[in-house]
Amino acid sequence: MGISDRHWGPIEPAEAAAVLGHPVEIVSQHLRWLFAVARCRFDGAELMLKRQPAMGRSIEQIRWQHRLTNHLADRGVPAARVSDLRQRDELWYETIEVADGGDTYAGVDTWEPFGCGAHVAAAGAMLAELHLAGRDFEPRTPQPQAGFVVQVDLCRLDPVAAVDQLRDARPAVAEYLDGRSWQDRVGAAYGALFARLGPALDGLERAPLHGDWQTNNLFFRGDRVSSIIDFHQADFAPRLLDLAVAIERNCFFWNRISEGDDRAFDLDHARILVEAYHGRAPLTAIERELLSDVLAVCQFEYGVSFLDYYWGVERDVEKADWAWKTFVLGHAEWWQGEAGRGARRSLGSITRALPDAG
Repeated sequence: MGISDRHWGPIEPAEAAAVLGHPVEIVSQHLRWLFAVARCRFDGAELMLKRQPAMGRSIEQIRWQHRLTNHLADRGVPAARVSDLRQRDELWYETIEVADGGDTYAGVDTWEPFGCGAHVAAAGAMLAELHLAGRDFEPRTPQPQAGFVVQVDLCRLDPVAAVDQLRDARPAVAEYLDGRSWQDRVGAAYGALFARLGPALDGLERAPLHGDWQTNNLFFRGDRVSSIIDFHQADFAPRLLDLAVAIERNCFFWNRISEGDDRAFDLDHARILVEAYHGRAPLTAIERELLSDVLAVCQFEYGVSFLDYYWGVERDVEKADWAWKTFVLGHAEWWQGEAGRGARRSLGSITRALPDAG
């Protein structure tokens, strides 16, 4: 899914002026995945204006993410603060402070690696700091099934029942799956994983999650994370899920894997990421045991929410097919193959080698 797949056009000066209520200079335009961003200047000040579709979400759902972002910033996590949310023409516009530091990974897409081990270590440690800073955030509730969600609680159900529940919550998903034969493949891809994870979920520590911890959402000064952006997938779930998503985004290069390159992953970077996280916020024994399982299911609810977007918003059957067949099903099936099983064993060795908390 490259830059040509972007759906939203850039934010233009007249559009920004209409939203903000006064003329602005567009310093730069950024086409990020699923939304658009413009850096705007007026009266000697600058801000980022971000446009996105509602996707069935409520204002309160977005404001929850904004409160989390600013809560973390108040506690020393370098999250780019959000100052306002405005609606226009059935689109939502967020105003956000300009991120500090260098946009080192501008133009780097999802499922591409960090440039060096030092950045991997900084990312792992900062994710731990984010979870620690979020411990006193309220309300500690998962986001509703609208928009993009990063959750695993449906693992308590049979996988087919879980998809049925998502169909009930997301009309576009129900429409896409109507008339398709999908039950057997879903059951085979996720049945064993759900059976192991479901009973263990209550034993996992929960925290507010960033939800999309990847290269292009982190700014750097040297080897230090200087700013964090894009909390539009923030959620509340087991913290292990955020760590698994970080590994999935930055250490497994799914665009290449999906094309047949079964060795397109970097377990050394996975080790650095996990070790750096554990050094700040030690993983429990059950978290160490379950990391590879959570990694293998982290695309389930999230991937279905992508299907909801591509079919419900863009009405693009090719992208919807990708979300369902490649992202939701194909990734889970890859973990059952020889390369995936080997990667899971290696991740198990990484977590078993972690030092006990002092």
